[in-house]
Parts: sequence; structure tokens; C-alpha cells
Amino acid sequence: MIFLICVVSVTSLVIVVRKFQAIGLAVDNFRLLMQISHTGVTIGPTAVVVSSDRPTVAFHGSLIKSSDQLADVNTSSTLCLKVNVGGMTFPICTYEPAKDVWVSKAFTDGKYYEQDVVNRFIRLLRRYTDLEFVDLGANIGTFTLPAARITHVVAVEPYSRSMARLFKSVQLGGIAKNVSLVFNAISNSRSTYALGFDSGNVGGTYLKSLQAANARDCRNGSCARTILLDDLLPLMRGRRAVMKVDVEGHQPRVFTNSTAAKFFDLIDVPLLVMEFGLCNQRNVSSKVLDLVRFFAERQYQVFSLGRRKLGTDCRGWGGDVFFTKLQTHEF
Repeated sequence: MIFLICVVSVTSLVIVVRKFQAIGLAVDNFRLLMQISHTGVTIGPTAVVVSSDRPTVAFHGSLIKSSDQLADVNTSSTLCLKVNVGGMTFPICTYEPAKDVWVSKAFTDGKYYEQDVVNRFIRLLRRYTDLEFVDLGANIGTFTLPAARITHVVAVEPYSRSMARLFKSVQLGGIAKNVSLVFNAISNSRSTYALGFDSGNVGGTYLKSLQAANARDCRNGSCARTILLDDLLPLMRGRRAVMKVDVEGHQPRVFTNSTAAKFFDLIDVPLLVMEFGLCNQRNVSSKVLDLVRFFAERQYQVFSLGRRKLGTDCRGWGGDVFFTKLQTHEF
């Protein structure tokens, strides 16, 4: 009788073993799943990330899902051009060239702004299909719009007029499902900053001075609410990403061990392109040295965009650099 019971129960035993294996896997991954989840629904200035198979995770920033969230910006007469890069054609909505003499003027002149670097990212994203793209300082979408035709993009932009143009481009291009639009800036605290503006160069908009939290309604374009790099984790759909960083001198406050280490612990970031230009002075500030150390401690090598390996003294780095763990010929 005992023998018969054992034979009859073989299938049940296999099922039980498999269930315990699944439970073990879930337990092993539970802590990670608490940090990484899919984009969910927007509720006011924050979002609740909802997934049927993952825990609910709060997002501390502001996700743009509707033009109503940017109602103070009128884009009805905004010029939207058809552009081409990497064999892809899509719309991009620009400023008037006189108001944006670098980025928008390049597009209206029939050129693609920073085409070489954009093409290098496109090749990398096509080669490694598990990579997502994180765009810190997305502006009107020079990098975000082509990348979103290949992978999921987290695009962070604090200026309402640029975000409104980017949102319109995303909608016109039919790529909304592939873009998480974050209407914030990244810093080392969750707070509110006044924005500073560079006349004729909208892409040069920067965080000017720290204000009392929630001091103003930032929809009027005069200020920006900041979040941490770690706060982007709930928006990530996978575990690998590359990054473009153009935050107008705020980099030392973006990449700190207390506010960005978790992101780098949970997301493999093999490459970042960064507008640098922070070491032009004889005496480099301690905050900039901390920024350099942040990447050195994570075994990154630093190169010029011309693929020249750079030393540890950032005063010889110049403007744009990339930090990487890849072979240089891959970018």
C-alpha cells in the first residue's frame, strides 16, 4: 500500500518541488523587485508603479502622461520637423531658431544636432538589445527620440517648455509606450530649485539656486523640483542601461554615494556620456573630485569622445567625455 501511494504521488511531488523552486527564486529576487518595476499610472505630482506580478513601488517624481499636465505651455504653433538619423525618420518639435541657436537651429537648417554621438548610441543599443537609455537633461529629445525607437527610455527634463515639446514629439511619433517622461531635475536632495536661463540657448537651462521646498508652482517654468538618481529605479524595466548626462554643471550633485549608489548597484551601466567641463580651474573643487572618485571606485575608465584615454587629473579632460566598462571600439 505504501509503495502504491508513492507511485501515485510522483507527479504531485514534482509539482511541489517546482513550486518550492519558484518560491525560492521569488524570495531571492524579492528585494530587487522592490526596487525595479514597470511604469504605472500618474497621480498628481507623483506616481504609483503598479504591476500584476511585482510589488507596488512609489515614484517620487512627476511622470508626464497628458498634455494637461503642461497646460501652461501652448505648443499649437510649435514647429515640428521630420528628421532622420540612424536610418530612422521621425518628428521633433523645436523652438524658433533665434531663441535656440544651437539645437533647434541645427534642426531647422536640415542638420541633426550631435549626430555623431547619437549614431554611436544607436549602434550600441542595436547591438545590446537588453540596454535601456537614461537621458538626464533630455531637452527637446535629440537623444531620446531615436533611442525610443529601439529601447525603453527614461527621459528627465525639468524645463516645462522643453518637456512640452518633447511630449508632443513623442505623441506625434507614436512612441509613448517606450518613453517615461520625468518632469524633474536630478540632484542630491528632493527639493525645489530656481531655474537659470542662457539667452539664445535653451539647452543651457540650469539649476540656479535652492529654494524652500514647494515654494512655487513649477509649471510656470521658473523652477524645477528635484529628485534623486536612485528615485528612477521604479521606472527601469530591466537591469542594464546606458546614460547621457547633460545637466549644466550639476553633475557632482547627481552622482553621490548617498543618492546614486543604489542605482548603480542594481542597474549595470556600462557607459555614460557626460558634458563635463568642470575642471578648467587650477584648483579643482572637492565636490568635483568626489564625482571623479565615484566613477573610479566603480572601475570606469574615462575617454574623450575621440576615444583618447584620459588620466586621473580631470583638468586635462576638456568638455565632453565618456565613462565606460566596454571596449572603446564599441562606442
